[in-house]
Amino acid sequence: MTLPAKPIAARLLLALLTSLAALPASAQQPLPRTVIFLDPAHGGSDPGARLSDNLPEKTVTLSFAARLRSALSASGFSVITTRDSDPSAAFTTDQRAEIANHSHPTACLILHATAGGNGIHIITSDLAPPDDSYADTRHAIPWDTAQSASIPQSVALANTLGLALLHARLPVLLTRSSLRPLDNLTCPAIAIEIAPLTPDDGDTTPVSDANYQQQIAQAIATGLTTWRRNLGAPVGVTR
Repeated sequence: MTLPAKPIAARLLLALLTSLAALPASAQQPLPRTVIFLDPAHGGSDPGARLSDNLPEKTVTLSFAARLRSALSASGFSVITTRDSDPSAAFTTDQRAEIANHSHPTACLILHATAGGNGIHIITSDLAPPDDSYADTRHAIPWDTAQSASIPQSVALANTLGLALLHARLPVLLTRSSLRPLDNLTCPAIAIEIAPLTPDDGDTTPVSDANYQQQIAQAIATGLTTWRRNLGAPVGVTR
């Protein structure tokens, strides 16, 4: 996937870097079972990006979704996904957003993969957060800007997962972009794009590597556990 991404806002990057520390220990009390919606992009006749001569993006997003689902389930999350196989006909982006919105999940993760870049790219919607007049128009949410109301929570989610990935010693790039179905979702939502792991010295790890995918999945599960504990905490708008 090639995203028309914009660099992350300075305050968001600062918040991530200044928060780089050991993640909080697990709470003693049982955590609520949280519903996470996974959307492995592409499928069917839509292969997505060609990551190599014989590896389409749809194959990587599906395998990563399976590992992420397992890691999340082991961490006490309920998981809903748009696909757990390669269908003959893929859902459109509007259909994927409709399925997610009707499921009322706590968070949505849209999964992509790319042959370029390094590490994990976390994308939040580039829509503007709601203004003071939004409370008077909540009954008529425009489809193309449905994510607007969830921007503060989505940015907080991106920050928390970015910190967890950095804690796992994985490179992270936080960006914002206008992206479907991200803009159409009515819950906290981000897109996660896996890129190869390219160290300064050593061999490159491809996105299809099972151990690499598992490391990412476990870090995301850890980050979502932290985010779940902090759901009641106030969040600010970073733009």
